[in-house]
Amino acid sequence: MTDKNQVYWTYNLPLQVWPDEDGKDARILNYMPRKECVIDVSLSEVIGSQSRDEFFESAALRLENLARLMRACKNDSKAVVYYHDAGMETEPTND
Repeated sequence: MTDKNQVYWTYNLPLQVWPDEDGKDARILNYMPRKECVIDVSLSEVIGSQSRDEFFESAALRLENLARLMRACKNDSKAVVYYHDAGMETEPTND
């Protein structure tokens, strides 16, 4: 999968979404790992050339991969999980 919005996905991870006050856009709770901060932004500011469907599918895939990596840490006290690790945008395998 090649993301249309690769720069966003390299530096950001959306964690929550809710409608904005007028219902015309959505707000995203956006985690920026390299800055170690969280901000809320309009979906329209970060979606780039992706469709809404593509954006949220990309977010879900990354969160699923992060969950898989975090589970792998439970038995490895020296494990490191860093976003954006290679493979974050690929379909997880059944391992």
